[in-house]
Amino acid sequence: MRVPLLTPSVFAVALGLLVGSPALPQQTMPMGDTSMHTVHQPYSIETYGVFRNMMLTGDFSPKVQLGAVMGVHPTTGVGAVAEARGEITIFDGKLIVSYGKPAPHPDADSAALLAIGSAGDWQTVPVERDVAASEIESFIAAIAKAHGIDSDKSFPFEARGTLGAYVMHVNAAPTGGPHGMGLPMALTVESKGDQIEGRIAGLYVSPDLVGIATHGGERTHAHWVSADGTATAHLDRWGLKAGTMLVLPKP
Repeated sequence: MRVPLLTPSVFAVALGLLVGSPALPQQTMPMGDTSMHTVHQPYSIETYGVFRNMMLTGDFSPKVQLGAVMGVHPTTGVGAVAEARGEITIFDGKLIVSYGKPAPHPDADSAALLAIGSAGDWQTVPVERDVAASEIESFIAAIAKAHGIDSDKSFPFEARGTLGAYVMHVNAAPTGGPHGMGLPMALTVESKGDQIEGRIAGLYVSPDLVGIATHGGERTHAHWVSADGTATAHLDRWGLKAGTMLVLPKP
């Protein structure tokens, strides 16, 4: 189940009020089951937790402390706060955490799911036409391939500009009920609209990470970031408007 929809402007303001602090102490060790930690090259892709376990069993237990993650200086990352309390994004090396409820939160918080990557240098590609949500993954794969990136492997990506029709959410709390296909993972604050300004942080993943770093059957996991860089949300569905700048690693 979800709480009522918010307009984009109210949603952004609410997220700004609920954002956590990025000033977290560094830690040295992951938490939880270390078998849920994977490392892939190139771009130093690391995953903590398993997306399908959140879907099927409601596993929002802590997998890694955010201080430990930021200690390796990833450029890009997307994930969910432990206990289904919020969303985690790393954009251009900056940590942004938004919570679904205005409540006390740990100074050194943890992730139930997190996928990160790093690029030493980037290339910027202008989006020359509107891209619908139904073709966003094939579009990113084609643009990446045309610019020297192997789309059979995982890579981070970013964007700056205007999203097309979108649906996005921030986790607020566990459901307290059963989990499984067709059932909600968590109680969420949701927003949707025809377009919204901002940024995108995301990972396009190799087939073996589908269902681990992403929803089952999806190759991308992407988060919206407000233009001022203070609020974030998980993108359930999104497109791109012409004129947006897609940012990809240099091969």
